[in-house]
Amino acid sequence: MKLNILGTGSFFTEIDRTSSAFLLEIENKKILIDCGSGTLVRLAQLGVKLNDLDYVFITHFHPDHTSDLFPLFMNYRLADKFVPGSVTKFPKFFGPTGIDKFLSDYSHLTELLAYDAWNKIEVTDYQTSMKFDEFVLKTFKVDHSPFALSARAYALRFEINGKSVVFSGDSATCSGIKEACKNADLFICDASFPKGKGSTIHMDTYDIGEICHAGQVKKVILVHFYPQFATEDLVAEVKEKFSGEVIRGQDLSKIEF
Repeated sequence: MKLNILGTGSFFTEIDRTSSAFLLEIENKKILIDCGSGTLVRLAQLGVKLNDLDYVFITHFHPDHTSDLFPLFMNYRLADKFVPGSVTKFPKFFGPTGIDKFLSDYSHLTELLAYDAWNKIEVTDYQTSMKFDEFVLKTFKVDHSPFALSARAYALRFEINGKSVVFSGDSATCSGIKEACKNADLFICDASFPKGKGSTIHMDTYDIGEICHAGQVKKVILVHFYPQFATEDLVAEVKEKFSGEVIRGQDLSKIEF
């Protein structure tokens, strides 16, 4: 398996970071997790083409995780329209309850009515456990409540041949994130806030260390950074409670496991 880290940022514009997105490669399948601003450029930089993607999974609907989702859809829609037959494989989209309506509403808001009544891309709401040929996906509802509104946010756990890789999405400390990362071989974790800054929006690094220690996680990759905390030693703060490997994620880095 291989993980390509596409974007480790958030809403803020940074020269070396784009918003949340990851490309997980399992056997011959390419799986996109989240699709924030800059994802399409990152995929192009990796040489990933329309016919390469098999699945797209969205942790929650906030724009720093979805702003390139409709543009990704439009790449398929327009390629199929302008050069019929040029797209030989359409990915399946998955997300929280209402992802179909989310895409439809977006197309209407932007006055680009290309989504409704075009069914070459299958869009499916999450179930608690979903079995695919190459892997099992388990979804865990997590707490993420910016501006006093609870998001339909999920952590995603991919289980493949006895190994597991977990994506926290955006999460505060909660039972969902603790369950999701238990015994994970690789945990890609929202590390927005340094020690002492945790809230109902995000964990802080001390929370992450405690959760990873209790869950016996093997390796943690920190992502979803805010530039306001760029000088904080987030890795050292996680290691105050967790003795396993901790990596500060970087855009366009790759990990094989």
